Amino acid sequence: MSQQLSRRQFGALALTGIGTTFLLAGCGTSATPSAGSTSKVSSGDAFKKATLNFAWWTNPVRSSNTDKMVQAYTKAHPKITINQQPGQWATYWTKLSTQVAGQTEPDVIQMDQAYIAEYGGRGALLDLSTIGSIDTKPVKSSLADGTLDGKLYGIPIGETAYSICANKTLFQKAGVEVPDDKTWTWDDYLSICKKLADGSGGAFTGSNWYGGDMDLQIWLHQHGQQLYTNKGKLGFSVDTVTSWLTMVEKLFHSGGGPTPDVYTNDIAASVQQTQFGTGKAALGWIWNTQITAFQQANGGDCVLLRPPSIAGSADKNGLYYKPSMYWSIGSQTKYPAQAGAVINYLLNSIPANKIQLTERGVPVGAAVVAAIKPLLSPYDQNAVDYLSKIKSEIKWVPPVPPKGTSTVSSVAQRHEQDVIFGRATPAAAAAAFRTEVQSLIDSNS
Repeated sequence: MSQQLSRRQFGALALTGIGTTFLLAGCGTSATPSAGSTSKVSSGDAFKKATLNFAWWTNPVRSSNTDKMVQAYTKAHPKITINQQPGQWATYWTKLSTQVAGQTEPDVIQMDQAYIAEYGGRGALLDLSTIGSIDTKPVKSSLADGTLDGKLYGIPIGETAYSICANKTLFQKAGVEVPDDKTWTWDDYLSICKKLADGSGGAFTGSNWYGGDMDLQIWLHQHGQQLYTNKGKLGFSVDTVTSWLTMVEKLFHSGGGPTPDVYTNDIAASVQQTQFGTGKAALGWIWNTQITAFQQANGGDCVLLRPPSIAGSADKNGLYYKPSMYWSIGSQTKYPAQAGAVINYLLNSIPANKIQLTERGVPVGAAVVAAIKPLLSPYDQNAVDYLSKIKSEIKWVPPVPPKGTSTVSSVAQRHEQDVIFGRATPAAAAAAFRTEVQSLIDSNS
């Protein structure tokens, strides 16, 4: 994953007038095949002459790696020209929606889970199951994460899982033992956070907090619920969100977490500026692939822990694999076979992935992971091992978020802020959250 994305950029996705733009664009009308077609695109044209536009959000490391992969690909296939279109997260989605509207949509697109429904559901992405130049067998286990209404709009590039990263150096300074992450509960988490803060002598607090939809998703699943159903409906009750916000309120009131003002700043900060990144929190809620970035920032001895559970059982902690990002093909492309071949190379080529390593997430394909693991840093290897460690505990795949819900992470954070600043009770904030998310879905259905 990017080491330069802020926490808000990573988890709180901003919708940028997408629906209106799509309606104006009439997107998908020039696609070959059309977005609604079920015909198979032969792999026979995969290396015939074509000029492809390739868009992705980036950071310096990703740009360098991607350029090396593109150069290797076009050297091997000289009839293919690839125009690289790297961009910054803050403007990426605005630019992409404008390109769709202007009939200049990129051929190969780096896509995010929150936007699969926004673009695929409105006809701006091809069904990749129809593209014969992509070998999906090595990544078959992940395809459900990019499938909406039976169509494969995005192939996961890599996998991540949510985790709590413990800075063992700070645990030692506070005189607190690192918990057994297979058995700890939320009450244990709150107690440990308070002990860490008290034992630090004011030097650091127990835990940071992020509070996006991923935190809530885990809590809901521990209670037998989820954010969305497979049919794009809400899958949770106000009471369960109330219980979640009550737990968050306890964390802040106990003194074991950040202050409300620090939390507000933290969720918008870069890795290097966060509480956990600066060594001012002993526990940090992160995606597993961010461990190296945070360790480099705080200089501690870091280890990944499973999130706590209600039952005190790792089998019931609600964890799930989340695609780090996806490869998609724009429905306006004139060269679906050639675009598919590029995606196949990025997904399945071992030489390509030896360049990329885990920068876009831990690859899905087992052969690719085996090939790159010896090349990884010790902390990147920890990220890979964490996914393997929790594999037997993964019980579910969250549905693709429905259209209109790409801002839900920031919506959740806003209602949490109302609670921790005392502007709303957990029950009132939970009811308002559910009403707002339902409105997002209704207005985009």
